[in-house]
This record gives sequence, C-alpha cells and structure tokens, in this order.
Amino acid sequence: MKTVTIPITDEIFYALKKDIANIQIDIMKSLAMQYFKDRQLSLGLSAKMAGMNKNDFVELLGSNNIDIYQYTDEELQEEFDLVDRIVEGLN
Repeated sequence: MKTVTIPITDEIFYALKKDIANIQIDIMKSLAMQYFKDRQLSLGLSAKMAGMNKNDFVELLGSNNIDIYQYTDEELQEEFDLVDRIVEGLN
C-alpha cells in the first residue's frame, strides 16, 4: 500500500470543522467517485478506494448524481439498435 500526503492549510482545516480522519475519508470518497466518473477505475476498485462495499458506493454515486451505467454515445447507440432489431423481430 502506498501513502499520499496532501497538504491542507490550517485555515481550510478549521473551516471544514472535521478531524483528520474524516477529511481523509472525504478525500478518498471524492477521488474514488471522480476516478469512476472518468472511467479510470472500475466500480469495484472505486468502491475499494472509497473504503466502501459496492452497494454503498453505488448509493454514494447516486446521491452525487453520478450514473453507474457509463455508456459512450457509440455504446448507447448500439444498445438502441439492438432493441430496434429485437422489436422488429417480434413483429
């Protein structure tokens, strides 16, 4: 395991009114959400980084309006095309 040091001024530390442990948790959750949103980490690895299980991490993502289904425009179009072909096959 690696440790990353992030300097935080006393002014910011006191404005947050949190102890170091809670600030560390907030930072890890924020980074995990951003890395997931940017498609740099999977859901599982992001949850692990946040120190959460997958279900709790999914809830955290939802409460921050981050969609767990990260389709590119191309992938989304492929899904729509597939649905169209299925519907056509039923008729």
